[in-house]
Amino acid sequence: MDRSERALWEIKNEKNKAGVRWLIIFLIVPYLAFLLETGRAVEIGQAHIFNWYYVGLVASFVILVNLIVSFVIKRASAKSYISPSIKYYTMIADFLAVALVMIPTGGHQSMFFTVNYIVIVSNSLRYGLRIALLGTIVMNLFYVAILAFEYYPNGEVQGLQSEILKIGGFWLVGIYTGYLAMRFETLRGEIENYQKLLAEALKNR
Repeated sequence: MDRSERALWEIKNEKNKAGVRWLIIFLIVPYLAFLLETGRAVEIGQAHIFNWYYVGLVASFVILVNLIVSFVIKRASAKSYISPSIKYYTMIADFLAVALVMIPTGGHQSMFFTVNYIVIVSNSLRYGLRIALLGTIVMNLFYVAILAFEYYPNGEVQGLQSEILKIGGFWLVGIYTGYLAMRFETLRGEIENYQKLLAEALKNR
């Protein structure tokens, strides 16, 4: 895959991610509003942060990210080039958005923890082992921040072993998915080389 082909491929990937991000906004924001309206939200840590301002802040953050990404994609499509760094920024923003949603919906017990797997698998399959490593580290940092916020100032994490297993499982999924993507990319490159050699051999007959 040459530079122009890879750029078009990354533009397509980021466009697909933006579409999924819009879908998640329209699913999760009404759910947060429902929790707030019915009083079923699980407040953690310093408490009383979950209100309409919080929901609006999270929604505004994700919408702003997606609008910026959409603008970058539009410009990139016209130039047939997109900065390789965009995939890192969008992945980090996605992990941050998940962390912000987890805080008022149960913290470490939040059902939205599984969204982290969607983020890491979708990015790892698209971009390989390097982004899988970075994404796993970023997610772990945000998750540790959630635990710190939840248990501060006591500092004693309940169910520490289960949390270690949860983080270890995330590392396993992220690294293995990135490895599979790397192997697929290698095999695809080998197949393309064989196709070129075969085409040249047939041409020279």
